[in-house]
Amino acid sequence: MKDVFIIGGLRSPIGKTNGQLKDFLPEKLAANILNQTINKYNLTANKIDEVILGNAVGLGGLARLSLLEAGWPVRIPGTTIDFQCGSGLSAINLGANLIRSGQAELIVAGGVESTSLEPRRQLNPNDPRFTREDNYLDRAIFSSSSLGDPDMGQAAEKVAQLKDISRQAMDQWALRSHQKATKTKQKGLLDEIIAPIKKDNQKIDSDESIRPNISLKLLERMPPAFVTEGRVTAGNACLTHDGAAVIILASKEAVKEYNLTPEAKFIQGATVGVNPNLSPLGPIPAIKKLLQEKNISITKIDALEINEAFAVKILACLQELNITKNKVNILGGALAYGHPYGASGAIILLHLLQALKEVQGELGITSLGVAGGQGIATLIRRAT
Repeated sequence: MKDVFIIGGLRSPIGKTNGQLKDFLPEKLAANILNQTINKYNLTANKIDEVILGNAVGLGGLARLSLLEAGWPVRIPGTTIDFQCGSGLSAINLGANLIRSGQAELIVAGGVESTSLEPRRQLNPNDPRFTREDNYLDRAIFSSSSLGDPDMGQAAEKVAQLKDISRQAMDQWALRSHQKATKTKQKGLLDEIIAPIKKDNQKIDSDESIRPNISLKLLERMPPAFVTEGRVTAGNACLTHDGAAVIILASKEAVKEYNLTPEAKFIQGATVGVNPNLSPLGPIPAIKKLLQEKNISITKIDALEINEAFAVKILACLQELNITKNKVNILGGALAYGHPYGASGAIILLHLLQALKEVQGELGITSLGVAGGQGIATLIRRAT
């Protein structure tokens, strides 16, 4: 199999739902990032073999639509992945495997999401679930009724109970996330991967949800969000967001031909299934699978980016994987930055590259829990 290299990538600033990016159609936001990314690496679109984008709540076909909006050649195929929160990372893993198998040399992969412009889902009158009162679905159906299909927030509550993780511990982790993201912003550690977006002659170039002045006292005052007397709140669960991110993947031959300088080597990807009622636990077996397949100890991993959809997810991972918290989400996580579902996998991989640079580390892992009871992870080695 061929080696696969991560050349680098860009992401948009992250906007709250109905916030700074609310007026951008997802295909136009993605097109903007696609063009800024290839320009950054002195590539032209006609060199790209395929575009693969994750998207969780759109109308479908966004990868193809986005590359055409970007003005790229019509010969380039666009594949759209719906793996919910893991969509962006799934797109990257798929792209890497296409290069590994010799089916492509240069791929742009990542994801895009606009929760601000999320289409409404309506049941068809022929559907046995149809009623005349309310035919709109708040979300897709991820699991069978026999197994249970709780909202992710309800699943997070189940994990908190199962793993005996306290409200205080979750609030403290949320505070940590905002504090680290604030320091990261002050030091400019993500500046090189954030592509500014123009809007009405203004430039959007920073993330919208980081709260530098948040306190533990404020977090402790927030009421339970999903279950009466529960532990998960709007403070220790991430909000919904808009954003886009892509990464360039290349074979050894493409690196040489286009004079590219890789930031890392793609080592392995893994996906798993877990109990749908405990979806936030998805990263645990996904990371274990990666380590087992490559015969690597968790102690050899220098940095991990685990998507902070909920603080309880990270705390459960720390508990089960026996990892020290100073290696996890070094630059802050989605509790501060936000979680544009389809783009988050690519966003945290970009953050991992920056985190490995910051700690002068070599091996890194990204991972996400996925609705419906799934997990995904990717192992990379930073170029040194």
